Amino acid sequence: MALDIEYVRERHPGRWIVLAIVIIILGLAGWYGYKWYTTGDLPFPLAIVSADSRVDESTVTSNQVKTYTVSAAHPRYITIPSLNLGNTRVFPVGLDSNNVLQSPSNINDAGWYSKSSTPGSGGVILIDGHNMGTTKDGAFAKLGTLKKGDKIVLERGDGRTFTYSVVDNQSMSIDEVNATGMTLMGKTAVPGKEALNLMTFDGKWVPRLGMFDRRIMVRTVIDGNTN
Repeated sequence: MALDIEYVRERHPGRWIVLAIVIIILGLAGWYGYKWYTTGDLPFPLAIVSADSRVDESTVTSNQVKTYTVSAAHPRYITIPSLNLGNTRVFPVGLDSNNVLQSPSNINDAGWYSKSSTPGSGGVILIDGHNMGTTKDGAFAKLGTLKKGDKIVLERGDGRTFTYSVVDNQSMSIDEVNATGMTLMGKTAVPGKEALNLMTFDGKWVPRLGMFDRRIMVRTVIDGNTN
């Protein structure tokens, strides 16, 4: 007598549900990953992807500040009393391979574009700095809060100081900066007056661009108080 055995395939609907959930999660991860890479947008804050991780965030000691020297006519320190920013070192910087103004290597310093003017020369001085890193704020983190009339002091390598007053403060997109912003920053806000123009990053960090998507642009002019 033959033994008739019938195999019945068990159905596990739970497996299909799990698979569907996994596919959805992977799809969402891919979408948000692409969106973050191209625009910097995320549905939640994530510090490690919100700034340039290459920036040096080490502390600058008081001795490093005190012993810092530059040529007599070059800017040595920048002080912004209303932002509680005092005796911040100013390093010469240039343009990178993409013709973009470089920033100082340390988050606590400022960068002076070495092809711009020097304090007391009567021209336009251009200085930039970091707004933030992955774990802490930069020297120019609060630059966007400066108001018309706020004072900024530059000290040169020879000890002479020059005081400037804020004329205007704007936040611009990268497109605006490229179209008109950098041209604006190369000019004085008041014809005939020496200018100190300041820049920092603003907005969101966009990995595709390798930079933030906005800039703070502050224009100031010398107010006659020099020592």
